[in-house]
Amino acid sequence: MSRRSYDQYCAVARALDAVGERWSLLIVRELLAGPRRYTDLHADLPGVSTDILAARLKQLESEGVIERRRLERPANATVYELTARGAALRPVVAALGVWGLDALGEQRPTDAVRTHWITGGVEEPVATSVEEPVGETAGV
Repeated sequence: MSRRSYDQYCAVARALDAVGERWSLLIVRELLAGPRRYTDLHADLPGVSTDILAARLKQLESEGVIERRRLERPANATVYELTARGAALRPVVAALGVWGLDALGEQRPTDAVRTHWITGGVEEPVATSVEEPVGETAGV
């Protein structure tokens, strides 16, 4: 699969070259909670094909966003985890979560749900801001 690039000397374009493909930031979202096996990632990313997941993992690894690590016995499994560069995406994913709240609306019957998506999975839970009613301020 050949990768496309924006071919622009712009930090946003280069960032999107690295993580802008469909599913890439959702993979990062899953790895923000810690290392995950391929099968766990596939289970928590409903709708992604195994071919696409494998391609995105390979691309994110080549971009230095994630790395593959073999666990010692008794686990004896391979896991994917964020590098320091990938972990730096935490505030980006959190901001996208807050930004996307307005578009969330009611859950559709076809929507998959995982508890860690609702609680945020990025240390700070993604929640709506609570605004004070107009005219009510403390101490005034």
